[in-house]
Amino acid sequence: LKSNGSRDLVAGAAWSGGRPPVEARGASRPRFMAKPKKGPYETVQYQPPTPQVFGNQAPMDLPTLSSGGGGSSFSMDRPRSRPKLADRLAVYEDDNPRCQQILCVAGIICPPLWLVGACLYLRTPTTKIMTREVGFKNFLLSGLMLVALIAFFGYHTFFGGGAAAAAAGAASGS
Repeated sequence: LKSNGSRDLVAGAAWSGGRPPVEARGASRPRFMAKPKKGPYETVQYQPPTPQVFGNQAPMDLPTLSSGGGGSSFSMDRPRSRPKLADRLAVYEDDNPRCQQILCVAGIICPPLWLVGACLYLRTPTTKIMTREVGFKNFLLSGLMLVALIAFFGYHTFFGGGAAAAAAGAASGS
């Protein structure tokens, strides 16, 4: 193939002007594209699954309006087990465990403060969960402190009395 008279068209040679000549374009593809043959299948319009669309069907568990009874007043079913007023107001009360936390930390310096925290724990209502958690720590620490005091004084009562008497007798006998 030759284009524009002087240049030979070889593989890898550049075209002048950016587009290949008409002869080269025609050789690479057919002039008219053949239409694809129609298959044995017919085109069908898509039908969405309508029963699954939200709101298309009414739920079966909805209550129906009963026309019997002769009462013209509108009656709604209210829940029978309504919480007490104190329980409903307890939701809005502030559950602040700060006092119990201060007593817990201050009990390290002065352990009788754990007893105060334990008494507050026993008086705290069950609706205040965070305060009861910190108060329970005070309750456990005060119980541990009481067990340690009982063990300490029990040891000195049963085992320390003889050593103290021996030390006092040795001091007076010299």
